[in-house]
Amino acid sequence: MLLFPFCNQKEVRGENTHPATDTVQTGHAATKTPLRITYHIDSLKDKELLAAFKQQYTPEQLHIIGALNRIDTQRIRVGSVVAVPDTFLSSFIEYSPFPEQLDLPDTLQNTEKIILIAKRLQLFAAYENGSIVRFGPVSSGKKSTPTPSRLYYTNFKAKLKISTVNGSWRMPWYFNISNHGGIGLHEYQMPGYPASHSCIRLYKADAIWIYNWAKNWVLTADGQQILQHGTPVIIFGEYDFDAAAPWKAAADNPDILQITTAEWSELKDRLAAIQP
Repeated sequence: MLLFPFCNQKEVRGENTHPATDTVQTGHAATKTPLRITYHIDSLKDKELLAAFKQQYTPEQLHIIGALNRIDTQRIRVGSVVAVPDTFLSSFIEYSPFPEQLDLPDTLQNTEKIILIAKRLQLFAAYENGSIVRFGPVSSGKKSTPTPSRLYYTNFKAKLKISTVNGSWRMPWYFNISNHGGIGLHEYQMPGYPASHSCIRLYKADAIWIYNWAKNWVLTADGQQILQHGTPVIIFGEYDFDAAAPWKAAADNPDILQITTAEWSELKDRLAAIQP
């Protein structure tokens, strides 16, 4: 199986654009690298700077800034230090480091839906019939309770799940991916770093979308055996808790926001493990 990191190029809208670099070899095929977006850091030290910052950008652009920093937009406030793209594209999905198309092996041609989650970049991408259909930020497990990188499947769901560990943990639009591990995808606050107890936090709109889009598992009548898995969820890579968040380092190194060769290799292995 060949997994091509970059496929079709997207049209860029905005004044500050950066030309694509030369083609690179991936597997046996030559593909173009994506448009290289540069970033700068804004420090909103006081109310005046914050007010000027919010007046400078449209609500759509502020949403992109929030998503690029893996935070809720309302968390852009006095004291925030945010990475801002020098090029504003038409939507956040155009900043995706994931390929537009996944080149799946023959054994997975009937795998209609797949969710990929890159822990280092704190991003997810959802694919349907091999094409990316949704993309957004996440907050995975914190350092003391990290989310294990491996292959999961969506199991059961609830519009509101109350944690059995702590009754104060309320998880809207919950989709379980580890029945025994208690790991799920759900809406929750997005603080800009991995902060959960091992679940995958999402924006509300993304959580609702996955809740309605992903498939439930199918069990035997006694609930003891799985007859059919739900949607595959591949969590891969590792977050470096001792370094600056990749998006905060993008001003000095924009390429840090791309998926690495090692991460693609890991992802390829996990794709091969999916049970068709």
